[in-house]
Amino acid sequence: MKKFLVLILSISLIFVLGGCYGSSDDVVTKDVIVLDELPDEEISVTFWHVYGQNKAALLDRLIAEFEEMYPNVTVESISQGSYGDLKSKTISSISAGNTPDLLVGYPDHFAEYLNGRAIIPLDSFVESDTWGVDLTDFIDSYVEENQQYSDGKMYSMPYSKSTEMMVYNKTVFDANGITLPTDRPVTWEELDSYNDVLVGDGANQCEYLINYDSSANLFITASRQWGAGYTNIEGEVLIDNPNTLTMLNYISGLFDSNTLSLPLAWDADYGSANFLKGDVCMTVGSTAGIAYNVPLPGNEGKFGEFELGILPIPQHEGGAGSVMQQGPNVAIMSDTSDAERLASWLLIKHLTSVEATAQWAIDTGYLPVRYSAYDSDLFQTFLNNPDPDYVYESMTANAAYSQVDLFQYDSAFANRVTSSDVRDEAGLALESIFAKTRSVAEAIQNMIDQLVW
Repeated sequence: MKKFLVLILSISLIFVLGGCYGSSDDVVTKDVIVLDELPDEEISVTFWHVYGQNKAALLDRLIAEFEEMYPNVTVESISQGSYGDLKSKTISSISAGNTPDLLVGYPDHFAEYLNGRAIIPLDSFVESDTWGVDLTDFIDSYVEENQQYSDGKMYSMPYSKSTEMMVYNKTVFDANGITLPTDRPVTWEELDSYNDVLVGDGANQCEYLINYDSSANLFITASRQWGAGYTNIEGEVLIDNPNTLTMLNYISGLFDSNTLSLPLAWDADYGSANFLKGDVCMTVGSTAGIAYNVPLPGNEGKFGEFELGILPIPQHEGGAGSVMQQGPNVAIMSDTSDAERLASWLLIKHLTSVEATAQWAIDTGYLPVRYSAYDSDLFQTFLNNPDPDYVYESMTANAAYSQVDLFQYDSAFANRVTSSDVRDEAGLALESIFAKTRSVAEAIQNMIDQLVW
């Protein structure tokens, strides 16, 4: 019943947004005008984001640099709380006709805003002889993610991108004589083979071998690794296939042997605290969250201040390599003047410049959005000879960049069932298998019952 009500609300939202800009010749369907010059008049730009105190302070420093470049532009940078809060406030602002000028968000958020014709395509800015950027310098999969919408236009630019990493207790692995590969990702099958040695209640053992923070990410990434269907841009749910069944049965076996855990084991949202306690020897989470997995001096867990290792996420032996591409992009709203749009674009261009995206990545744990930023002296020094205070961030960035050719993103759609709905159900399906409240077959059927109309 709860899920039914959520779907009804989603349908209502689509109709609400669809009615915000009612005519077929709405501004989004017209060519976006790109001014040849930034007007001399005072221009105010409002930027909505989700960053807390530390990241917001860095963002404000980058904005201050931008305002020095364009003295007649003032940027008001406002954190709206969580991504859910930001989305809710944005929908309300669209309905009220009082939107910010630009904002961060995930592709499925932007897909919903597009139903209300509330964001503009950025192609004219990208291709501008005066103000354009070279998209070939941006990470290929980031560009593709932002061009995935039905008309093929680019409605957002990559900004705070991240991926997943695997951190592990190297002290425990060394004590057991196990050396993990550094020239390739470890496989699920290899991890399973370590179960007898590493899982238990001995001095150099953990209750579980590896935790996966995001059950939804695990479902989606494993589906790709096993060559199973998930969704497509049309919004079709493609999980009813033999490969999905095989994949989930394999993961269920890892659950049963305590090789694999979810934070649900500790009634937690993330496994970081239990990794530090020594309940689990490895954990997979966002590269932007590395700080939560670092054993600080005086760590009171089972293994004390252990040595930390950081590697790419596990892959399926013989399967298709796949790693989750995460992190928000940035878009410009429709309810903006030509001057506000140009100022907003110039801010995006500054925030995604080589120097800015490299520094943002170093200081936040996100990833540069440009190849040239990875190759820059600043970032290469960070990767290869980091300041002692940035050692773990550097290890994380190296693990992340080693996976860049395997990055994949979710299809974003906002139909009666949204891509966010499917993602939620995927996570719940794995959690129900872990908790043994549903069999694998029952979990798949429940997803179909909830999502397929």
